[in-house]
Amino acid sequence: MLPREMTALLPLPVLPIVLFLAACTGADSADDSGPVVDTSPGSLALAFQMEEDLIVSMDAPPVGTFYGSIYAEDDATAIGPNDGAVSLEDFSAEMDLSDGGGPTATLYTTGALASDVVWVLGCLDVDANGCGDEGDPITVPNDDKLVVPAAAETAVTVQMNMLRP
Repeated sequence: MLPREMTALLPLPVLPIVLFLAACTGADSADDSGPVVDTSPGSLALAFQMEEDLIVSMDAPPVGTFYGSIYAEDDATAIGPNDGAVSLEDFSAEMDLSDGGGPTATLYTTGALASDVVWVLGCLDVDANGCGDEGDPITVPNDDKLVVPAAAETAVTVQMNMLRP
């Protein structure tokens, strides 16, 4: 319905037409927001996998601690985290991929993450010498760019498809 001030200015024969058009277009509707989209946080249940060809080329078996970080989509690129980026969550998980590369069972479940796109980045320390040494298996960002669906725990497999040069 139009405010009284606006209707007082209209000539009497035009007023019914304006009121009819306003009603047809929903001009005074209580809810013009459109469909409701669930944006509540979700979580990721992470399993891990490595290509068997990569395992064969390694000097040490793919056994050790995986050290990872999860970044918001805008905080990383196809080559890794942006300078100064702060991870949403850091984690570690013990794993043994010597049985053909996995995938493993779920080894880590994240906390609540905004329903959005994230990058899971990290490496498997196979020599207990610190993560990121030459020959440690690492994630490739484009392989591990994942969607966090709203209000759900979603199983995903993190891929380690490269050795640290």
